[in-house]
Amino acid sequence: LCILAAEDASFFEHGGISLRGIARAALVNLKSGAIRQGGSTLTQQLVWNLFLTHERTYSRKAREAVLALLVDLRYSKRQILEAYVNEIYLGAQGSVNLMGVGAASWAYFGKEPSRLTLSEAATLAGMIPSPARYDPVKHPEAAKVRRDFVLDRLAELQWIEKERLEKLKQ
Repeated sequence: LCILAAEDASFFEHGGISLRGIARAALVNLKSGAIRQGGSTLTQQLVWNLFLTHERTYSRKAREAVLALLVDLRYSKRQILEAYVNEIYLGAQGSVNLMGVGAASWAYFGKEPSRLTLSEAATLAGMIPSPARYDPVKHPEAAKVRRDFVLDRLAELQWIEKERLEKLKQ
């Protein structure tokens, strides 16, 4: 829930790419004169992590879109989401990379993902754009700001009640 709110709220509604997300990101980037926002769906992010280089070119982005459409045709949304949460990079502890929500849940909170509070889950979801910057151990204030962003998105999407929001932020 938290990952969807933070990264791709329309995940279950699109076919692997989101034209609305691409248009929104293009508008923001055009206005700012620089790349400030991405329009990638979770499916595109998964494809990018598994199959493509991290070069920032239009041709790589086009390949990513085509592959995301193919993945969405071949696999269920549940399978795609499961692959994403198991593949996403969420920081490191020492020389060990934390790949997936399971590893990050144990590393940061000492428990399995199913036992995380909504606030803890929001912390992990908030780390996705920049795990080093939003590491809750090394940068607790930055992690809290991102966690609160995710919690605010949950309320904005009406996935949690506004009354519950303030309690979660504490």
